[in-house]
Amino acid sequence: MAAADVLPDGRHRYRQPRRSTRRLRPVLVDLLLAVAICTVGYRYGAGFLQEHEARWVAQVLGLLGVDSVSGSLPGHVLVFRPDGEVILAEVTASCSSILSVLGLTALTAVVLRGRRHHAVAGLVVAVATLLVLNHLRLLASTLAGLAWGTPALVLFHDWVGTVWNLAATLGGFLLMICITLPTAERAEQDVAGRHTARRPDSWARPGLGYRQLDDPTPIVSRRWNLTGVLHRSVLPRRASTWLAARREADRIDYRIGHLPPAERADRVRALVADGLGAHSASLIAVASYDDDPYVLGVLAEAIAARQWEPVTGPRVAALRLWARGWLLPRSTPGDRAVDDTLPVSGSALGRPPTPLPPIEDPR
Repeated sequence: MAAADVLPDGRHRYRQPRRSTRRLRPVLVDLLLAVAICTVGYRYGAGFLQEHEARWVAQVLGLLGVDSVSGSLPGHVLVFRPDGEVILAEVTASCSSILSVLGLTALTAVVLRGRRHHAVAGLVVAVATLLVLNHLRLLASTLAGLAWGTPALVLFHDWVGTVWNLAATLGGFLLMICITLPTAERAEQDVAGRHTARRPDSWARPGLGYRQLDDPTPIVSRRWNLTGVLHRSVLPRRASTWLAARREADRIDYRIGHLPPAERADRVRALVADGLGAHSASLIAVASYDDDPYVLGVLAEAIAARQWEPVTGPRVAALRLWARGWLLPRSTPGDRAVDDTLPVSGSALGRPPTPLPPIEDPR
């Protein structure tokens, strides 16, 4: 609801809070960007992809020795059955993978663009997977029509193909998220909630998910991967060391307590952009032990901008409550009318930030 001012004649004049307007602008820009990607992509890419998908079906079946399928007509597949029936199957937008590809592209550009090259890699792999799975769907539909006629082709496309397309889109989305988001080796805490990041000794306090270990941090996993093979068996030792140092300098769990306030604020934004649940221990440490108002303000604004993210644990809930308590005393009267349920924090009133209560270990 909007804030209200009482006029001299007793009427109420409603106005939109300025802070809410500032928060709406980036959301509207992202929505317009997603709409533009889908509209332009469909306008110029739908026909191109449909023609190529129809041609790929004929070419693959030709390589497999099936010479009764032709892709001579753009966007169509000609099927010559042994009984003399000729089926002209058109690859429409619902048959093509263009809608799923555009959806994943818009999602990457709007939501995951902060991951940069990780997001691009995830999008490329997801799109390639979608194209392959949709191609298998078209192949199966064509073979069904070749074997049993037009009713079988239509039945497979409308029923089996629809479920197939839904599963392929969901699988491509999950694969893109898996590649884009940080892996367990790069996370700043392990599955037990212990910090794997290097933190200044001043932050080594009990509770808040940070427990200083006497033994070295255990390796999370030793699963086989191509990068490990290249470093162990292919690359020279000097090149491998240089690449490892570069990767370490860009790790998401790199220590932040020693950085200047401006750089520390940028690091906080990067951590929040990866998700509150992924770096909750680090963010709670910043909220509890950092004494720079600028850094704390950046953290609160970044948390408030992720209202869509679900509360996956007590740390995320604590961060949400802390951000509300920090922002409430700094909001205008109009904003306070909108978020009148925000609790008040002592740090928001100019005093040092009050540490959040320790979170009990579920074990």
